[in-house]
Amino acid sequence: MLLARDAEPVAVWLDASDLPTRLVYKGTRYRVIDTPTPLPREPEWPSGISHPPADVVLSLGWRATGRSENDDLLVFDLRLNPTGWVAERIFE
Repeated sequence: MLLARDAEPVAVWLDASDLPTRLVYKGTRYRVIDTPTPLPREPEWPSGISHPPADVVLSLGWRATGRSENDDLLVFDLRLNPTGWVAERIFE
Protein backbone atom coordinates (compact mmCIF):
# COMPACT_ATOMS: atom_id res chain seq x y z
CA MET A 1 0.00 0.00 0.00
CA LEU A 2 1.33 3.43 -0.97
CA LEU A 3 1.81 5.53 2.17
CA ALA A 4 3.34 8.69 0.72
CA ARG A 5 4.13 10.19 -2.64
CA ASP A 6 6.17 13.32 -2.18
CA ALA A 7 9.79 14.41 -1.96
CA GLU A 8 10.33 13.90 1.77
CA PRO A 9 13.97 14.55 2.79
CA VAL A 10 15.80 11.47 4.00
CA ALA A 11 19.37 10.81 5.17
CA VAL A 12 20.96 7.91 3.29
CA TRP A 13 24.21 6.03 3.98
CA LEU A 14 25.86 4.19 1.07
CA ASP A 15 28.31 1.30 1.04
CA ALA A 16 31.51 1.13 -1.02
CA SER A 17 29.44 0.16 -4.10
CA ASP A 18 27.17 3.23 -3.66
CA LEU A 19 24.19 1.10 -2.61
CA PRO A 20 22.00 2.35 0.26
CA THR A 21 22.59 0.48 3.51
CA ARG A 22 20.90 2.70 6.11
CA LEU A 23 18.53 5.65 6.14
CA VAL A 24 16.67 7.96 8.48
CA TYR A 25 13.11 8.85 7.54
CA LYS A 26 11.06 11.20 9.74
CA GLY A 27 13.42 10.63 12.66
CA THR A 28 13.33 6.82 12.47
CA ARG A 29 16.38 4.76 11.51
CA TYR A 30 15.99 1.98 8.96
CA ARG A 31 18.51 -0.65 7.91
CA VAL A 32 18.25 -1.81 4.29
CA ILE A 33 17.51 -5.54 4.38
CA ASP A 34 17.41 -6.38 0.67
CA THR A 35 19.48 -5.73 -2.44
CA PRO A 36 18.39 -2.27 -3.64
CA THR A 37 16.92 -2.08 -7.15
CA PRO A 38 17.80 0.87 -9.41
CA LEU A 39 14.89 3.20 -10.23
CA PRO A 40 14.30 4.10 -13.90
CA ARG A 41 16.27 7.10 -15.15
CA GLU A 42 13.65 7.99 -17.80
CA PRO A 43 10.46 9.67 -16.56
CA GLU A 44 7.04 8.14 -17.12
CA TRP A 45 5.06 10.74 -19.05
CA PRO A 46 1.27 10.99 -18.73
CA SER A 47 -0.61 9.48 -21.69
CA GLY A 48 -1.87 12.93 -22.77
CA ILE A 49 1.63 14.11 -23.71
CA SER A 50 2.05 13.20 -27.37
CA HIS A 51 5.63 14.51 -27.79
CA PRO A 52 7.51 14.25 -24.48
CA PRO A 53 11.02 15.72 -24.35
CA ALA A 54 13.59 13.13 -25.34
CA ASP A 55 16.55 14.45 -23.35
CA VAL A 56 15.13 14.29 -19.80
CA VAL A 57 17.09 12.01 -17.48
CA LEU A 58 16.22 11.54 -13.82
CA SER A 59 18.89 11.43 -11.15
CA LEU A 60 20.17 8.27 -9.50
CA GLY A 61 17.57 6.38 -7.48
CA TRP A 62 17.01 3.13 -5.61
CA ARG A 63 14.09 1.08 -4.32
CA ALA A 64 15.04 -0.48 -1.01
CA THR A 65 13.28 -2.23 1.86
CA GLY A 66 14.11 -0.89 5.29
CA ARG A 67 13.51 -2.33 8.74
CA SER A 68 13.37 -0.10 11.82
CA GLU A 69 14.58 -1.06 15.30
CA ASN A 70 10.87 -1.72 16.10
CA ASP A 71 10.69 -4.20 13.18
CA ASP A 72 8.54 -1.86 11.04
CA LEU A 73 9.08 -2.60 7.35
CA LEU A 74 8.79 0.06 4.65
CA VAL A 75 9.78 0.12 0.99
CA PHE A 76 11.39 3.38 -0.09
CA ASP A 77 11.87 4.88 -3.55
CA LEU A 78 14.96 7.00 -2.90
CA ARG A 79 16.18 9.62 -5.38
CA LEU A 80 19.25 11.86 -5.21
CA ASN A 81 18.23 15.46 -5.84
CA PRO A 82 20.49 18.54 -5.99
CA THR A 83 19.63 19.26 -2.34
CA GLY A 84 20.19 15.66 -1.13
CA TRP A 85 18.30 12.39 -0.93
CA VAL A 86 14.50 12.32 -0.90
CA ALA A 87 11.93 9.55 -0.49
CA GLU A 88 9.72 9.90 -3.57
CA ARG A 89 7.38 7.09 -2.54
CA ILE A 90 6.99 5.00 0.59
CA PHE A 91 5.12 1.68 0.60
CA GLU A 92 3.93 -0.39 3.53
